[in-house]
Amino acid sequence: MGKLSFVLSLVFYAGLLFLNYPKPNLGGDSAMGYGLGLAFLGFGFALSSIGLFVGLARVGVFGYFVQDPFWRNLLAVILCIAFVITVFFSAALKWDNITEAVSFSPWLANMNSLIWFPLLIFIPSFLVLFLGKEPSFAPAKIFFSIGFLFSLVFTAGLLVDWLVYQSKQQKEMVSQIQTQDKEQYETYMREIEGLDSTQSILGVLPLTGRFHEAEVREAAVAKIKSRPDWENELIGILVSEYNYHYAYDFLDGNNVDHPALFTEPVRLSILQMASDIRTTIPSADNLQDWSFDHFGIERLLRVVDGQLAGQGMNFYPAILEVRKALDTTPPERFKGVKYSVTPVLDKWLKNNPR
Repeated sequence: MGKLSFVLSLVFYAGLLFLNYPKPNLGGDSAMGYGLGLAFLGFGFALSSIGLFVGLARVGVFGYFVQDPFWRNLLAVILCIAFVITVFFSAALKWDNITEAVSFSPWLANMNSLIWFPLLIFIPSFLVLFLGKEPSFAPAKIFFSIGFLFSLVFTAGLLVDWLVYQSKQQKEMVSQIQTQDKEQYETYMREIEGLDSTQSILGVLPLTGRFHEAEVREAAVAKIKSRPDWENELIGILVSEYNYHYAYDFLDGNNVDHPALFTEPVRLSILQMASDIRTTIPSADNLQDWSFDHFGIERLLRVVDGQLAGQGMNFYPAILEVRKALDTTPPERFKGVKYSVTPVLDKWLKNNPR
C-alpha cells in the first residue's frame, strides 16, 4: 500500500507542478479549468498521501519520534494533514491574488515551495519504502525531520494568516456597515428636514414605522404632526387608489388624535386592497410566496387590533374579502404557490369571529 500510494502521490504532485508552471491563464474559461484541475489534483494528492503516511507508519517512521502507540498515531495524522495542506496551498497560492494576506502566505507562495518542499518527504520515503533503509538511516532521518517540521510551520503560519485575515475582514465589514448606516441616517434626516408644507407626507410615511430607527421615526412623526391638517392628509392617502398601504406604516404604532375618523377610511383601503389582489393575480408574470407582502397586511392587522381596537366586527367583512382575493385562480404556471400572508389572515379571522 505504501509503495502504490507513494507512486500515486508523485503522479498527483507532478500534475500540480504541470498545472502551475509556467504561470496558468487565470482569466475567463481558463480560470475555471484551472480551478477544477487544482481541486481534482489536490483531492487525489490528499487521498494518496493518506496511504503514503499509513505505509510510513507501518515501517516505523513515526515510532522514531514518539514511542507511545496513541501519540505515535496521532502524530502521523497531524503530520499527514500538515503535509497535504502545505503542498496544496503552495500550489493554490502561487498565482492567486494574495496581496491582502497578512504575512505568511505571500512568503510561502514566493519561495516556490511547491517545487522543493514535497521532496523533503518523497526522498526519505523512497529510501525507506523502496530501498529498505531503516527510519534511523541518517539521510532519511534528516529529510523526514526537516520535512515534518516545515509542514507544521507552514500549516501553523497559514492558520494564523487565515485567522488574522478573517478578523481584518470582519472589522472592515463592521466599519462599512456603520458607515452605510450613518449615511442612510443622514439621508433620512435630510429628507425629513426638507419636507415643507407644499409637499405630500407620503415620502416620509415609510420612516414612521414601529421598527424603524427610533430617532428617525420620532423625527418623521413629529414632522408630520407639526402640520395642522395632518390627519386629513393621512386619511386622503388611505382612501387613495394606489398609496393607501403607506398609511399603515404611520398608523401601526403612532397614535392619531381622532381614531374614529379613520375607521371608514381604513375599511375602504382594505376593500381597495382586495380589489388590487384580484386584479393582479390573473395577469401576474411572477407570483411568489412574498408577492403581497408589500401591502403591509400584518401592519394593517396591528392597526385594527391596536389603534382601532374593539372595532374588529366593522373590519371583518373587508378583511375576509382580502382573504378570498388571495384564492383568485392564478396563471397555470403559478398554481400551487402559497402566499406568506395567507396564514396571517386565517389566524386573524379565526380569532375575530363575526
